[in-house]
Amino acid sequence: MTNQINKTTTLFAVFIMVLLMIATRGHSNWVSAFVHLPDFTIPALFITGVYFRKFWVAFVIIFSAVVIDNYAIVHQGISANCITPAYSLMPLTFYGIFWSSKYISSLTLDNNIVKNASVIIATVTVQWLAVTSSYYFFTTTFNKTGWANFPAYLAKWSVIEIPTTLYTIAAIIMVFTLVQRIVPVLNFRSSI
Repeated sequence: MTNQINKTTTLFAVFIMVLLMIATRGHSNWVSAFVHLPDFTIPALFITGVYFRKFWVAFVIIFSAVVIDNYAIVHQGISANCITPAYSLMPLTFYGIFWSSKYISSLTLDNNIVKNASVIIATVTVQWLAVTSSYYFFTTTFNKTGWANFPAYLAKWSVIEIPTTLYTIAAIIMVFTLVQRIVPVLNFRSSI
């Protein structure tokens, strides 16, 4: 019975995370008509790695991100500018986020917050740098100037994209901490 409840809870959580990804993946949808929310994919992978620790859950999240992007390009007319050979690196870096988040004990404010925050910041930064570098390599700017303009490109986009993801994860940590204190029965701890 407990095993069935855990499966049901996991499926429900995955369903909610995929819905949040659909709503926030940065494409033209009903949510972005009101407000542009940061992409929920990376926070979903952190939640998956910390609390579910199952590859199939990470696979569903990563596969959903690719499907959402392709749907937006094919059916919503979103620019395919970011779909270069570098796009194939993105799912691998997403799996890296899932893998590294297994080293985090919880997404709550507790005595491991410094270690957890360090892992989160390092992981988000490395993932962003890997995906951005590979994307830049396939742009027309790289064809014209090589790596000469890359530092300026990093300076421009890193201050926009990295903090946005970190703010979203900070909000999730606050929510998980508050919910656990309001409803003590909920235990947001990983099973390391």
